[in-house]
Amino acid sequence: MLADIQAQVQRYAEVISQVTGIDVEVVDDRLIRIAGTGMYEKGVGHSLRSAGEVYRTAMRTRRTVFMETPREHEICSQCPNRADCREKLSVSTPIADGEHLYGVIGLVCFKDDERERVLARKDTFIHFIGLLAQALAGKLHDKRRLEGATEFLDLMLQIVDVNNRGILVRNAEGGFTYANGFARSLLGLGEQDTAPATLEVLPTGDSFSDMDEFVLRCNGRQVDAVGHLRGLHSRNPDFASVLAFESLDDAKRRVHSLAESGGGGGLDAIVGESAKLKALKAQVQRIATSTSTVLITGESGTGKELFARAVHAESPRRDGPFVALNCGAIPDTLLESELFGYVGGAFTGASRKGHIGKFELAHGGVIFLDEIGSMPLYLQVKLLRVLQERALTRLGSSRAVSVDIRVIAATNDDLETMVAQNMFREDLYYRLNVIPLRVPPLRDRPGDIRPLVDRFLDTYCARFGKTRPTHVPDRVLELLNAHHWPGNVRELENVVEYMVNMMPGNGRLGPMHLPPALLSPRNTARAHMDRSCAAEPDAHPHPATGHTMPHVATACPPPGQEDSTMQGAARIMDGSMPIMTLQELERRTIEAALARYGVDTLGKRQAAAALGISVATLYRKLKEAGD
Repeated sequence: MLADIQAQVQRYAEVISQVTGIDVEVVDDRLIRIAGTGMYEKGVGHSLRSAGEVYRTAMRTRRTVFMETPREHEICSQCPNRADCREKLSVSTPIADGEHLYGVIGLVCFKDDERERVLARKDTFIHFIGLLAQALAGKLHDKRRLEGATEFLDLMLQIVDVNNRGILVRNAEGGFTYANGFARSLLGLGEQDTAPATLEVLPTGDSFSDMDEFVLRCNGRQVDAVGHLRGLHSRNPDFASVLAFESLDDAKRRVHSLAESGGGGGLDAIVGESAKLKALKAQVQRIATSTSTVLITGESGTGKELFARAVHAESPRRDGPFVALNCGAIPDTLLESELFGYVGGAFTGASRKGHIGKFELAHGGVIFLDEIGSMPLYLQVKLLRVLQERALTRLGSSRAVSVDIRVIAATNDDLETMVAQNMFREDLYYRLNVIPLRVPPLRDRPGDIRPLVDRFLDTYCARFGKTRPTHVPDRVLELLNAHHWPGNVRELENVVEYMVNMMPGNGRLGPMHLPPALLSPRNTARAHMDRSCAAEPDAHPHPATGHTMPHVATACPPPGQEDSTMQGAARIMDGSMPIMTLQELERRTIEAALARYGVDTLGKRQAAAALGISVATLYRKLKEAGD
């Protein structure tokens, strides 16, 4: 008898599958599949006699069979398809009245998240499938047709509300028959507004992930939404199609929560108590409540992203997304689509589902653009327009999308010089540099080395399962303070990681556990000179004779100006006047050029020009030297 109303049974199956996301299967008393969704849809009309033991049990006992772990249940022990079964959970309820048994309806989960959702509301789903079975039985006897359908639909909508998805059922004339609670909330409707007559659903033609985009308009409110609109192929004109949707902003937040790569942190995450660092932290606190664009500059490894995250964490946008993108790590051909997104088929090789850009993902929060100096000029024009208009257009689309974002950019390049050389747009530079933040290099705040070492020791001792040293020996700190730190905090972290790897498990730390570069005669001489200056502030040894000389302002030269003094100190220490090799002379000459022009990208270009070599040759020599 179920076969006689197969179209209606199939409609029931499609509706419940659409709104719950769970596959539905209906078989008759001969174990012939009458209706199905998903993987079962193509098997309508097939017999399940060889693998339908769970349905036989439901019909024999006339009770619902709830299997939390198919394949392990005793009912499945004799099933010939047991080894290949992919079912995670199933609910099977007989379709019967007081006189006749018509078949079985089953809900089958194939995914872990579906299974967990059913387990969380087990009684509700069992009750629901029982009502569905009763409704089908009522259809067969042509009794309580309207009441059964209404009760079924009401319960269906209650279940869908749990999943935070809006459900709208449309009739054949384009009006709306039902709206669940989540849809009413998004559209600003009251509890009694089950059928919003004034609602418009306008497809934009764009897509987000695997969902279509829509604009919903109702009673003067407009909602940007994404979801699926599907026809139900029903004979009942009240059930022509169903729209399952969520707001576009919710979808973006969900995607970003899955893609977010790094941890956040406020000012407490930035270690150091030097005067320069305290002044910078105070500046971050002053600008945090603003929405103005920030440009963070500083050498590589100083922690520019940490300060960007601190601005976000201290601001009213702290609960919004923080989206970071390294402009120098993405090829120019992909950077535009990564920033602004694209619609399906926008270019050769584009995903048919489209792609959401970083600017849209950052809506309501902060976007951090690192290495902004690497952005090509043609993209700088588009970025400037987004900063001015707070709107963007995805590649391949003509629809402008508004974005509420705060932009923080960072670079270790000299943008002013790049502007003068026509390598960076002047108008974009001034638009980015509204609030400049300069992160000082580690060599300018040596007082921060000890607390940073302590923090990194905590991290790597815990990670490698070694005893944390009770203290850092003075000699180790002297050598660390004597180092020039061209790699800044990142280099210091690598040094501490090396030390923890080299030290024994008992936590005894000494100079022998430092990297060889920090134990070189040059660094040792600098540490010895610093210690001598600290011990005898009023006198210093002559580099040639070793006699005590009156203290002068150049006794302890600043970093970058102490080479000749260090050479003299080294001679005093070993009692020799060594002849410098050509390799060492070349290395020192390169270091001197980098000290003058800087170690960022622009500085290396200028240093290479001054040395009369190509940039590639400079990088090769630096690699050979281990810098």
